[in-house]
Amino acid sequence: MPTSQRSDKLSFLKQHPFFADLTGQQFERLSDLCITRIYNRGEVIDIEGDTCHAIYFVISGSVRALKMSTQGREQVINTLWPGQAFYIAPAVENSHLPTTTEAASHTQLILFQRAEWMNILNLYPSITLHILVSFAKRLGQLTSLVGDLSLRSVPERLSRLLLTSARTGRGRMTQREMAAHVGTVREVVARTLATFEHNGWIEMQRGRIEIINLDALEDLAEM
Repeated sequence: MPTSQRSDKLSFLKQHPFFADLTGQQFERLSDLCITRIYNRGEVIDIEGDTCHAIYFVISGSVRALKMSTQGREQVINTLWPGQAFYIAPAVENSHLPTTTEAASHTQLILFQRAEWMNILNLYPSITLHILVSFAKRLGQLTSLVGDLSLRSVPERLSRLLLTSARTGRGRMTQREMAAHVGTVREVVARTLATFEHNGWIEMQRGRIEIINLDALEDLAEM
């Protein structure tokens, strides 16, 4: 293994809150057990319904967790950023994967094979406590998502997405990606964006959307 790659893994593990209670030799052991993977934007990592064979941590880039209907519609359940992990629950349950995951940008991950991960949890119980805290935060995010999908219209959800993206500066999205985030199809997103532009709220340019009337979008989004 290249020295730089090993150093990157050690640095990541030492800074991650899951492993805050470990010592130097324990970090070395974990670094030897995990594997580095690189994915390009749009590349599928794992598919919903498959057997869980590994858990992943995002080192750089981002990952989208998706639910897909038989008609091909997508709903983004979560977007995972550097430091976040995924597929821990199905690894512990030894169950099938609940979502499809794909790289939302050029992404670097590290993974632990499921059997190795279960051994790690048995050896270092403190990791499990830190994971429980992370799960509690994610449950709150999912509860918020359910509320948005059941109580808000597509224009309301799309306005919230535009405002959040503008404030966080987390990159551009295609209309297909927007549709997956707000739980609809690309054609509905296109029509809604056209309405926003007609109203003078946004201006659509090549590959980007400029917000012209912030107050109007905030009123619609109730933010």
